[in-house]
Amino acid sequence: MKPHWFTRLLLAFTTATLVVLGFFFLTVALAIAAVVALVFGVRLWWTLRKLKRSPGVYNAAPMPQGKAVVEGEFQVIEQESRAGNLAAPAAPKSSNTPPAP
Repeated sequence: MKPHWFTRLLLAFTTATLVVLGFFFLTVALAIAAVVALVFGVRLWWTLRKLKRSPGVYNAAPMPQGKAVVEGEFQVIEQESRAGNLAAPAAPKSSNTPPAP
């Protein structure tokens, strides 16, 4: 049996209403997602900006002009004896292992 014209009209009206409401709900959901993404992005930018400005491990203080720092390791090859005289320098070792302390 064929549906009545009033049933078809009611079905068309209901379908159109649901499509329009769905469009508005989708628009609201996308707007909320955009605001959340914007808040997250601003928070991330603010935190990174704060980290860059604060002194710490990741941000060393700038060196004054004309000054230089040389970092490295050293090894004492002569030690003062108890009598006050310098001890003889240690003989070089043939292996590449560092000397015991």
